[in-house]
Amino acid sequence: MEISQRPLEADIVLVRLAGRLDARFSPQVRATLQELVETGRLKIIIDLQEVPFIDSSGLAALVSGLRVAREKGGNLALSGAQSQAQVVFQLTMLDRVFAIHPSFEEAKQSLI
Repeated sequence: MEISQRPLEADIVLVRLAGRLDARFSPQVRATLQELVETGRLKIIIDLQEVPFIDSSGLAALVSGLRVAREKGGNLALSGAQSQAQVVFQLTMLDRVFAIHPSFEEAKQSLI
């Protein structure tokens, strides 16, 4: 899995994930999100456009990131979820917890 990040605004950061978000890579994602929040980046967009598969540990990493961001007064939005990820979010009803947008531009607007 590749994890990259870039600031979009002074307080918004885009995290791009590429590859499977599963038990092997979820600790890296969780640590990245924790570090962003600890350094004051409280509005996070996670771009899932290049993530073909998410398992339960991947979902747990995203939920953890959302929780730590909200605890500090921030928020986390998702963008570009592929069909497998969309099904997983719907089946687990996490589509009601996360703001999921078709593009990171729309996700950015939801955080402003």
